[in-house]
Amino acid sequence: MGMGDQRRRRYVKSVRVAATLLDGPRTLEEISDRYYAYLSALGFFRKSERQVRDRMASVKGRLEVPIDRGWVVREGERYVLTPLGREEVDKRLSQLGETGALLRRSLQPQTASKVTLGVHLGLAALKLPAGLLSGSVALINDAADTLLDALSSLVVYFGIRFNWERGANVTLVLLMLATGGFTFYAAVRRIFVPIELTVDWFAFLAAILSAPICMMLWAYQRYVGLRSGVMALITQSVDSRNHVIVSIGVIAGLVAAYLQFALLDTLVGLAIALLILKSALELALETIRSFGEEEIDLSRFEFGITAQYEQFRQAQLSDWMLYLVEKQGIEARAELVDRARRALDFNRIAATRAMGISQHPPDVEELIERCVADLIDSGRLTGEERLAVTKLGKQRLGHWA
Repeated sequence: MGMGDQRRRRYVKSVRVAATLLDGPRTLEEISDRYYAYLSALGFFRKSERQVRDRMASVKGRLEVPIDRGWVVREGERYVLTPLGREEVDKRLSQLGETGALLRRSLQPQTASKVTLGVHLGLAALKLPAGLLSGSVALINDAADTLLDALSSLVVYFGIRFNWERGANVTLVLLMLATGGFTFYAAVRRIFVPIELTVDWFAFLAAILSAPICMMLWAYQRYVGLRSGVMALITQSVDSRNHVIVSIGVIAGLVAAYLQFALLDTLVGLAIALLILKSALELALETIRSFGEEEIDLSRFEFGITAQYEQFRQAQLSDWMLYLVEKQGIEARAELVDRARRALDFNRIAATRAMGISQHPPDVEELIERCVADLIDSGRLTGEERLAVTKLGKQRLGHWA
């Protein structure tokens, strides 16, 4: 890391620690709590007494630069942000606000459809010439599917723009079925009418680049689709996921062709066609079921890691609540809930507040109530309004380090 990068990082940390004083003077312990608030907001509550001391020492060291620059002054046990410091912090937060606005635009369904169109056109421009030059049926089928995906992106864009999302999704499914049928025909025909493949670096490059690009596109489309409730984007994400599998298969087929086993490339092309048809039929059934419902159930399309993260966050929050009751003497249920609510609030972090990132309140409230209920039902906490940690709860706290 160069000197310029080091100075940049030091500046950012100095502004971050100064930003904890925007809402008023704070003690070193309060600054440390606010500085590392993003960890608890994300669900990472567990920390040992040593970690607490280390964090306070780290924050104290980071306060030296703001103090030297006149951004922060110390008044007794509290640190205060000066007008010069507020000006510097506001400037940095203004930049973060612009970044947040850009991020929010990128998460709009119409933006996602535009990005998808650009990516698919670029991939098709790479894969189609490579497939035609090499004669690889797998790569040609993949390129044909990619071109159809570009057309699908236009359908999604106009479907979202003109509030025709369900019709756009039906169109996408029909396009996938048509693509699967065409590629299946091409693959079967190649079995009976084989051609000699010409495998070169261009074909390998097209297949290798496609996999990571489609993986990122899959995650982007799936996230935006789930966030906005647009089924058409989720349908496209299924196709992008298929392209990742397809790219791996194409690479295997090209390697086999290079080793004079061209039949594998044809078989891979056939597998690609069947995969496209399978996904199209599954989505077609989901679309048909959705016609009888007011809303489509998108829960089955959630990322697998999402459920695991929610379980982790709930376990961490439950343990922290036990810690608050046992070690910090919080007995009132209302106070415990309030502490948890504040810990999970992204709005108390200046940077995320400036970027417009906030936790969805119903999700937070539901999580907190679920944790309290689980602690009582499992016998780790007793009481309703006045809480106490049981023997079982104390055993659980033995894992807190």
